[in-house]
Amino acid sequence: MSTKTLRKRLALAVVAAMGFGLLSVAPANATAGGALAIAVNTGTLDDGVALAASKYTKNEVRATGQISAFSVEAASSVALKVTAVGGTFTVDDDYKVDITGYGLVVAVTAFAATASGASDTLTAFTAPSIPGTYTVNVTLAKDGTFASATDLVTSVAMTVTAPSGVSPTLSTAYITAGNAGTAADVDTNDYTASASAALAAANRGSILLTMKNTSGAAMTTGNTLTAQITSGPGYLVATTTDLPTADQCSATPLYSATVGRAVSAFALDAINNIIICADGTPGVAKISLSVTNQLVTTAWTTKEFTFFGTVRTLSIDTTNYTIGAAGGDETGAAVSARTATGEVTNAGALTAGTTTPAFIIAAKDAAGQLATAASAPTLKSGNEAVIASASCALDDGQSAYSSGEGFGLYNCSFTTTATAKSGDKATLTLRISDPLGVSGIDYLTTTIAVTVGGTRYKETVAFDKTSYNPGEAMVITRTATDLSGNPVADGSSAPAVVFNKSIGGTAPAAGFYVGGKLVTSSTKPGVFAPTASGVFEARITGYNSALTTSAIVATSTVGNDAATVASEAAADAAAEATDAANAATDAANAAAEAADAATAAAQDAADAVAALSAQVATLVSGLKAQLTALTNLVIKIQKKVKA
Repeated sequence: MSTKTLRKRLALAVVAAMGFGLLSVAPANATAGGALAIAVNTGTLDDGVALAASKYTKNEVRATGQISAFSVEAASSVALKVTAVGGTFTVDDDYKVDITGYGLVVAVTAFAATASGASDTLTAFTAPSIPGTYTVNVTLAKDGTFASATDLVTSVAMTVTAPSGVSPTLSTAYITAGNAGTAADVDTNDYTASASAALAAANRGSILLTMKNTSGAAMTTGNTLTAQITSGPGYLVATTTDLPTADQCSATPLYSATVGRAVSAFALDAINNIIICADGTPGVAKISLSVTNQLVTTAWTTKEFTFFGTVRTLSIDTTNYTIGAAGGDETGAAVSARTATGEVTNAGALTAGTTTPAFIIAAKDAAGQLATAASAPTLKSGNEAVIASASCALDDGQSAYSSGEGFGLYNCSFTTTATAKSGDKATLTLRISDPLGVSGIDYLTTTIAVTVGGTRYKETVAFDKTSYNPGEAMVITRTATDLSGNPVADGSSAPAVVFNKSIGGTAPAAGFYVGGKLVTSSTKPGVFAPTASGVFEARITGYNSALTTSAIVATSTVGNDAATVASEAAADAAAEATDAANAATDAANAAAEAADAATAAAQDAADAVAALSAQVATLVSGLKAQLTALTNLVIKIQKKVKA
């Protein structure tokens, strides 16, 4: 036995003889390297990170920070941190770690010279994969010799929980276009990613994958990905790089386990990138992502990527302003980013800060799909004395006010010359070099006609109807012409409208003339007629064929409301009913009088008949007497004749 070892054992024997057990608190005069006990402390690491307070139970019997129990997930990496109670560790001490009923998990290991001291972190081991509670034992061999009389032993309860599964909700999958340099993020994910469909080494885009478990912690292992283009063109390249690098695609791709239209069982770490590549075919690719964790496959998300072909046509997609300003000014804006401030606060075509384009050009491929050209369209003016220049910029598609989804649409402005005057005209030809033609000779073009207008000279305000029902929707039109009688330049200021009676909705605010007019909506009305009947007026303070402003008025009328109309109708009906009743009474009286007259006439007729009857009777009686006398005379004559 070495002299060094003999001295250590004698020292231990002296301590034991004085009544200090191996687990007792260290005496104040403990010597360096003479640890009397060991204890597991709160510095224990779980997958390289110190245990959270919620993951351990303190039991400071032997040392400050001592724990009696802790918990980790199944199969995680555990590195116990132990305290040398009453002394320090030395480079001559050895240790080992075992789990009761499970076996040795850390073989005999010596403390490193640089790790000697009052505490040290032991070699990591892998927690069991089966959930449960285990007893972990740490044995320290004094001076490297394991012996029950001198070994220092401590035990701690380790609870192993089922591993947290992947969380498709907390994990993220963001898409972007581009060859390299910048990873996708939540902002790029909000608008459509697109690129050329031409086969090339350049990446067309990428999808950034960050893997997190249900606790929100990064998952470096345990997940596999299936990424598949379910419809449309293109192919994918799977990588575990945190940032995409340039030119990971190919003009002659060789498909493999990590390259192709479908990539399966791709082992993920915490941050990964799926590179999106073109295969020469235009169209919209739908990319389906699913993740497998603990043999359970979960559908994660679907992304879309637009591949466009070579530009073959240019056309005017949208026209906002076509009347430029006399004397020279820019109309509209040729900017990539259309913002809320530029669209709402500064909406006028001539307003500094506006982001509204005068017109928008669409570039499309042979299939009619929007496609981004190699450069923005440029101007060839049909009248250079009127239109000095025009500019166009590819819309970035990154806001609610964007012209499109970030490809194929160009926001354009035009600028009049200092000598341009009201009534002047020009045809603008916007063009790009034909990608399939001879550079500098062949172009793809589109045209738009523009005119010039002056400042306000005469303004009017008008209703769309001469009479309204109470509360009926109204359309209010403001117009403005210049001194020459032409519509004023687009973007010229228009005054607000006020009414002399309370109206419904909101009175039309100040705005900007386009095409010489500013009209409230008829499909989504915002102003409504008064409820009180009678004449009312709309008024603006504008130019009335003069160089100074004055009140300009339009009038209309509101009829009675429904209740009044109904009341008046009821009164009219009642009056008509009264008139009818009076007429009926008069008719009845006339009929009674007629009946009395008829009765009197009948009586008179009866009296006349009776008198006539008496006269007839008298006449008949007289006639009978005469006949009798005549008969007797005839008889006498006959007798005389016979005689």
